[in-house]
Amino acid sequence: MQFTNNEIATYLFCAQLAQTKTTPLTILEWNAVVKSLSEQKMQPEVLFKITPSELLKALTQATEAQKVKIVKKIEARQKLGISMLELKEVVHQGYGIMFRSQMPNCLKKLTQKFIPAFFYYLGDASILSHRTLGVVGARNANDDELSQTAEIVRDAVLNGVVIISGGARGVDTTAVEASLENGGKAIVFPADGLSKWVKKSAIRNYVLNGQLLLMSSQRLDAPFSGPYAMQRNKFIHAPSNAVLVASSKISGKKSSGTWEGVMENIKHQWSPLYVVGKSEGVEKLKADGNAKEFSSFEDIFLNQGESTKNNNQIEIDEKMVSLIKLAIAKGLDKEIIEKKFLDISAKYYNNNQDTKQDNQRESQDTVAKEQLRMEL
Repeated sequence: MQFTNNEIATYLFCAQLAQTKTTPLTILEWNAVVKSLSEQKMQPEVLFKITPSELLKALTQATEAQKVKIVKKIEARQKLGISMLELKEVVHQGYGIMFRSQMPNCLKKLTQKFIPAFFYYLGDASILSHRTLGVVGARNANDDELSQTAEIVRDAVLNGVVIISGGARGVDTTAVEASLENGGKAIVFPADGLSKWVKKSAIRNYVLNGQLLLMSSQRLDAPFSGPYAMQRNKFIHAPSNAVLVASSKISGKKSSGTWEGVMENIKHQWSPLYVVGKSEGVEKLKADGNAKEFSSFEDIFLNQGESTKNNNQIEIDEKMVSLIKLAIAKGLDKEIIEKKFLDISAKYYNNNQDTKQDNQRESQDTVAKEQLRMEL
């Protein structure tokens, strides 16, 4: 796997590097850096050699408090020469690194405020392009809730729906196992590093079979983290076409991870919610009109065609904006960009029209030959 200078810079300044005590930039700090550089028509690779005074001047999108922290962190990381070594080691161990530019639109629903600079992953990343059902619920869900979860997931497998989960005990584990054991696929965002997961032979087999994708923004050997467990809930809710809440308490003096994730989903309108069971959280969601009782996958994906069309349009718009920004960064003015776009469009449509005509002629020839063969 080859990395661009911008990707290496992203990793150097945002990764939790094992061989140093220096602190990486947070998501918000990295966003401020990227937006500032873009405004100055610069890219992340300039951070390798930029001086503190130049950086301070360039950080137009950062607050005064952020500027101090950003400059200090970048200056400390500039002195390191280990990011490329770590990148090579990550790849050597079989992991992939998915930077923002490579993330599918389902993850970009998070927006820059929440989306990490990159994910470590293990498995077939194309699984993210399938229809998905996020499954969340309590670790101590009762037998009936777990049974209903497993039944719905088995139906998901029959409908070609991939399960997204956090991999925790209880509902998460039940959902993932029900999918994998019945030949389905799953995506897991664990609350600890991926290296712990690959120690299990069953996990490795499912990854090798193309059934399981593991993703994390934590370092590979990271231990379980309560704060990260709460943070990664959004990674389950946002990319899912729909989310099944199988069991949940309501946060009180003690926060419920499931409930907090659901509330965040409702606030940002990432994915529609469906429920099973009779836990207090489930009853509250139904009473407030924030979730529907799960009935069938036909019900969930009834408007999937229209949704896909909208997502395709969003993806096209994003790519066009990206190309325009690149052209501006390269110094092209508005008139040149517009002319180039019109020229390419005209050329494409002319070629496309010629291809259609060729195909039509070929089809007509085939029909004529078939008719002649039948007559003979």
